[in-house]
Amino acid sequence: MDVPPMHPGPFYDELLVLQGDHKSAHVWEGELLAQTLCARRVDDMWDFMKDRDLHPRVVQRLQVTGFYRILEIGRLQLDWSLVTALIERWRPEMHTFHLPIGEATITLQDVEVLYGLPVDGLPVALPQAMREMTRGQYLDMLHQLTGFRP
Repeated sequence: MDVPPMHPGPFYDELLVLQGDHKSAHVWEGELLAQTLCARRVDDMWDFMKDRDLHPRVVQRLQVTGFYRILEIGRLQLDWSLVTALIERWRPEMHTFHLPIGEATITLQDVEVLYGLPVDGLPVALPQAMREMTRGQYLDMLHQLTGFRP
């Protein structure tokens, strides 16, 4: 049984005003088939943390805020081909992925269910003084407090 090839692009692009500049337009034309996503990795942070115990006050604060689950989950194995495919299907005009089955997006509830992270309550935000720091000042502060400079 021969399956006809699926049309890779949007059938109606009236709403997709950025289509001409979108990476998917080049992928669908066969111009970027060999190019893969080079994403930033956080492996160095996990390598740093695996050999060190967190201070009890840090652990307590993470537990109180509900974010200790991030440390319990640990380093995630990512499928970089899947990430690349999702980036190619992301539509910034509509904030959705355009997939063969229709439009889809990731909600805050999805994050809560998949990772067990809290999404209710007060937001976690930086103090005003930290918002005004330069990147270098922020990295220096992180290094001073943790001994690690990303």
